[in-house]
Amino acid sequence: MDQIVQQLLSTGTVILACAVFIATFFVRRIVETAVPKLAKKADENEKGATYETAFARWWNQVILYAIPVVFGGLVGIMNIPYVFGEEITTMPGRCLYGAVVGWFASFFYKLLRKALVKHVGVEEPEAPPV
Repeated sequence: MDQIVQQLLSTGTVILACAVFIATFFVRRIVETAVPKLAKKADENEKGATYETAFARWWNQVILYAIPVVFGGLVGIMNIPYVFGEEITTMPGRCLYGAVVGWFASFFYKLLRKALVKHVGVEEPEAPPV
């Protein structure tokens, strides 16, 4: 159990999670810029259509959640000892580990951002009203 916790808290895991988060961010930004109909139009609680098309609903509610898992799994195909350590040696093991880290990438990002804010002592500025 100690070895699992050590692996999850390793620098390689944090780098993998950040890389997956950044890659997902850019894929989303590129796709939603190229096809603006895919972007979410309104909050679910507001009146009016939340999504413009049925595929936009699938994009926002399914595909966007699958992208980080797929990216993490694809990184598992590459044998990067710094990311996976010496403990995870098989390709299926690396793919599973990468997919799990990809699944939790946004959580890891939020955790890292809070730790950085606490360490540096600078609060993140609030987003301007839309």
